[in-house]
Amino acid sequence: MKLTLNIKDLKIRLRAKSALRRDAISDKRADEAASSIVKNFFTQWSPGLDQVVAGFWPIKSEINVRPLMESLYRSGIDIALPEIVAARKPLLFRKWMPGAKMTGGAYNTSIVTQDAAIIEPNWFLVPLLAFDSDRYRLGYGGGFYDLTLRQFAKRKEIFAVGVAYDMQEVQTVPKEKSDFQLDAILTEKRVILREG
Repeated sequence: MKLTLNIKDLKIRLRAKSALRRDAISDKRADEAASSIVKNFFTQWSPGLDQVVAGFWPIKSEINVRPLMESLYRSGIDIALPEIVAARKPLLFRKWMPGAKMTGGAYNTSIVTQDAAIIEPNWFLVPLLAFDSDRYRLGYGGGFYDLTLRQFAKRKEIFAVGVAYDMQEVQTVPKEKSDFQLDAILTEKRVILREG
């Protein structure tokens, strides 16, 4: 008898496996990767001063994008951090700058305090557990980024970049209709772009 798993079960298994692999990254390698993604980002892109870039405050063993956020801020670009408002609702984004007051948010996230201005990003740096060469990502399962990116893309042109360690790549991320395809993947080793 052959056992076939549905997509949700495949995602659950891949999440667990990917989290364990990411958790095994040494502090030294994590620090080196944080520096390398800054270089790789600016080698590939130079967002205009009219752009707003949404970063993320890393949780668990996510790649550290804070040096990249600081570099973007120093270049004159407004930076935003996400805030979970409620289940099945798009993320809210508040203005961030180095030294901004932070507080605890849902799911052990760190968010900018409520007195920070709400702003709308054009660029999104997106955390993930796994990615594939087609630029699909596997997140934690809440669907916050998929919903948020889809809603923003209906209103305006956006650019969504998954940020990860190169070793987080898998052959294929199990996909559902609700999964948002990213524009690019940024790792410490390379940038994966849409072909054509």
